[in-house]
Amino acid sequence: MNKKGLILSIFISLIVILSSGSVFAEDISNANSDDSASSPIANDAVYGEITTSSNYTVHTGSNSSTIQNIINSMHDGDVLNFEKGEYKDICIYIDKNITVNGNGAQLIGYQTPGINNTNIPDIVKNTTKTGGYGISTFATVYILKTSNVKLNGLTMVSLNSTTYSNAVLYAYQSKNLEIINNTIIGSSWGIYLQTCVNTTINQNTIKNQATTGILNFGSAKSIIKNNKITNAVNHGIDIRHGTGPNVTVFNNTVIGSKEGIYLMHSGGHTVYNNTLINCTISSITCYGSSNIYIYNNTMFKSRMGVLLGSGFSNITIGENNYNLANLPYPPTFVYYVGIADSAYQSPQSVSGTYSDSSTYSPEYTNKIDIEAPKDIVIDYNGILKPTGTTYTVPVGTASEDIQKMIDSMKDGDTLSFEKNGIYENICIYVDKNIKILGNNATLIGYETKGVNNSNIPLKVWKKTNEGGYGCVYFSVLYLFNTDNAVVSDLNIVGKAPGYNPNTVGTTTDEYKTTSIYSESNKNITITNCDVKGSSWGIFLQYNKNAVIANNNIHDQYTTGLINFGSANSIIANNTVTNAVNHGIDIRHGTGPNVTVFNNTIIGSKEGIYLMHSSGHKVYNNTIIKCTLSSITAYGSGNEAIFNNTLSGSRIGIIVGGGYYNVTIGNNNYNLDRLPFPPSFPYYIVQADNKYQDPDKAQGTYYDSAKEPKAVIIVDDITMYYKNGTKLHITLKDNKGYNLADTPITVTINGVSYKKTTDKNGVVEMNINLRPGVYTATVAYAGNKTIGANSVDAKITVLSTINGNNITKMYQNRTHFSATFVNGQGKVLANTKVTFNINGVFYTRQTNAYGTANLNIMLRPGHYILTAYNPVTGDEQGFSIDVKSLIETSDLTKYYLNASRFQATIYNKDGSLAVNKNVTFNINGVFYIRTTDSNGVVSLAINLRPGDYIITTIFDGLDIGNKVTVLPTLVTKDLNMKYMDGSNFTAQTLDGKGTPLANQTVSFNVNGVFYHRITNEDGIASLRIRLISGEYIITSYWNNFQTGNTIKIA
Repeated sequence: MNKKGLILSIFISLIVILSSGSVFAEDISNANSDDSASSPIANDAVYGEITTSSNYTVHTGSNSSTIQNIINSMHDGDVLNFEKGEYKDICIYIDKNITVNGNGAQLIGYQTPGINNTNIPDIVKNTTKTGGYGISTFATVYILKTSNVKLNGLTMVSLNSTTYSNAVLYAYQSKNLEIINNTIIGSSWGIYLQTCVNTTINQNTIKNQATTGILNFGSAKSIIKNNKITNAVNHGIDIRHGTGPNVTVFNNTVIGSKEGIYLMHSGGHTVYNNTLINCTISSITCYGSSNIYIYNNTMFKSRMGVLLGSGFSNITIGENNYNLANLPYPPTFVYYVGIADSAYQSPQSVSGTYSDSSTYSPEYTNKIDIEAPKDIVIDYNGILKPTGTTYTVPVGTASEDIQKMIDSMKDGDTLSFEKNGIYENICIYVDKNIKILGNNATLIGYETKGVNNSNIPLKVWKKTNEGGYGCVYFSVLYLFNTDNAVVSDLNIVGKAPGYNPNTVGTTTDEYKTTSIYSESNKNITITNCDVKGSSWGIFLQYNKNAVIANNNIHDQYTTGLINFGSANSIIANNTVTNAVNHGIDIRHGTGPNVTVFNNTIIGSKEGIYLMHSSGHKVYNNTIIKCTLSSITAYGSGNEAIFNNTLSGSRIGIIVGGGYYNVTIGNNNYNLDRLPFPPSFPYYIVQADNKYQDPDKAQGTYYDSAKEPKAVIIVDDITMYYKNGTKLHITLKDNKGYNLADTPITVTINGVSYKKTTDKNGVVEMNINLRPGVYTATVAYAGNKTIGANSVDAKITVLSTINGNNITKMYQNRTHFSATFVNGQGKVLANTKVTFNINGVFYTRQTNAYGTANLNIMLRPGHYILTAYNPVTGDEQGFSIDVKSLIETSDLTKYYLNASRFQATIYNKDGSLAVNKNVTFNINGVFYIRTTDSNGVVSLAINLRPGDYIITTIFDGLDIGNKVTVLPTLVTKDLNMKYMDGSNFTAQTLDGKGTPLANQTVSFNVNGVFYHRITNEDGIASLRIRLISGEYIITSYWNNFQTGNTIKIA
């Protein structure tokens, strides 16, 4: 042996001795324990070589402290091997670079962290200031601030899955971890990575987590592949937080979570080749995440494929295999992509009116006024009162005998079941206008239709051309073609078996079952019934004015209550529990106007479902723990949803597939929130038509707040009328490239013009607007990669005629003038132009400055003068106001009172005309009066009662007014019969029109004078006792007399 070999042999011997010593010390320290660890010397060590790692073995049954001591004694690069078996009450941490081979060992965590967290190692829970890691999460296994740990072949179990802040495996600030081929069971989180880098999670089985299977929190560049996650309540795989963690998620299978893969507030992820099964809300959700690529995933039996939530951007959805949860009732619709935009992330912001932007012009307003619903009064006392002949059904009566009894009844009769009676194997129909009073009796249906429909009455299933109703549904109770029929106080049990929605279609017997089936009835009432089982509880088809109230409907395989094409139904005060798809389903028919209020729905996929119908009001309902949404409006419209309590669903309201004018008022939202902060509910999700098939779903998506908008370049323009200036518009994408052959809309002055850009992304529009200032709104609708945008531009069109409105005194020297220019603003000198005022055209020639004048000699009044430019074709209107020299008003006065006709007179310069003579002409007589210091002139009017025209004349102007003189002795003609007791009356008034009492009025009739005194109303009466004939009666008072005619028959 040479010198070097000798030295090497001695060095190796020293290492072996030192290593053996440390193991012996460990064995001695545990001499009283059954737990032991084998020698760390590698069994395959070769003499003459240095081993870089040591193997440690944990024997079956070792406790947590023993395992932790072994780990603490290990060095970076060592290997820890568990013997196969069960290890209980385990809480260990790894903070060095080691490999752990589980070999099928099962590590079962503590039930709780213990009093004051005594079950958690001190170094894990102690603060960093005291030398610990400061971890508050309770886990079975921790990996802390280390690198290159490989965890393989372990089964790790957390017994306590109800405590939120716990995990089976918790890794913190570690690098290059490999978690491979493990089984993770229970806890709130299965695997929880926090701020780790380059972790690989591969081929693990993870199941039964109360929150999430795999949580990748701010952990960059993780690879999550080939794992199977089952029954993690909220999320199978949750990737969240951190700037660009760039996680790759592929070849995983997630079964039975609310949202299969959840990508939140992070970016750069690729999600492909995953299989997502039976996720109740969505297969994949992107909430506030960005730069995501989703492709080649299989989404099986979730109701929604991809859900995009507040603040998402650059989400690219490629080709995926969608086999989503179609509702079995046709037509059925799935939601390939749903969007919960950031614009609607509070209960207040949700209030508004919504329309599918891909189908209708959207209408939205944050402030809405929903008309308060009118009171609905149902007269149950009258409805439930027996009428006609009452037929009582004895307990135990067979179905065919009940049918015979019904067949013998007449309209208006009553069928009464014995109180609390039980009737089995029932299948009956009613096609008469009768009342059925159940008295809490129970009707239990058949389990099947029987051979060749033998359990169903012949008339129900026979074709209509054979005298039947052609009904294809199997029910306990049928109602056909009735008017005002009543069904009350029955317990109806549908025993038809449930079905597997993956294998049963809409034509199979298991699917087409109901407990109560009502078709083509008017004014039917179904109340106070307990309806259990069947595919549908109560099925209304083509009814009118139905009342479905106060029923308890539960345990249906499809829907609790379906209102199919049944107009004006009232659905109130019902409780619907555990109907698989929909609690209450309102669909089809043109404007059925259904009112749904005060109902309670618990535990369906979608609580209230409004589809392909309109005019509904949905209010005061309580909807609890529906797995997808509390209320869905799919292709429905003109409806109001308000004052509902939406509790425990993850989505408040879904609007999908062609919805229009869906008005959402104030509702009480208490939605399902994820326990892990930050957590977000979806108040409203929009699933528009443009995403509703697999091909349309492909594309790149942006939240409205983050959408890369198209760039619209359009400048303000100022131009003269019709001078050829164009509005120039350029459309570019967000990267500055021109968008060729792209439609845009330009709206000016309330008119929208559809335009398409040329090869350079340019549109030019001629502007032929009248002079004025306009706003041009240029709008681009957007597509899947470039967001919509709109820009306003100011268009100022200058007139080629420049003039001013004028106000002048009658026939003074003020004239109208206007300056004319061409389209470039150059004056039109020595050019003939035209004015039109008061229907007369005048031609004038402009001077050297392009100005033309027109004298205005019109009578006082308001006129429009139109000026015409002969070069540009421009025409401009101006206001001309000619003020009068005479200001007067009509006069109404009582005979001989002090009222005078008065006028204010002005000179032609607008000043008051003082001490000027004014002429009045009234009743053919001229009077001259002189104005006072205020320019006021007046004339006393002493004419007899009547209507007159007075003309005021000054400085060439005459103005006419009406003067009305009212009588102070009021009489009227009298028509009477001989000796019928009639009186001729006269009323005396003072100068203000007030009646005068105690006045003497004289009457002359047939040559005889009579004198009478007026009463408190100023009326004097004269009894007429003349023989038949016609007389003139003259009345006298206060120097005034008036004549009337008395006709006596």
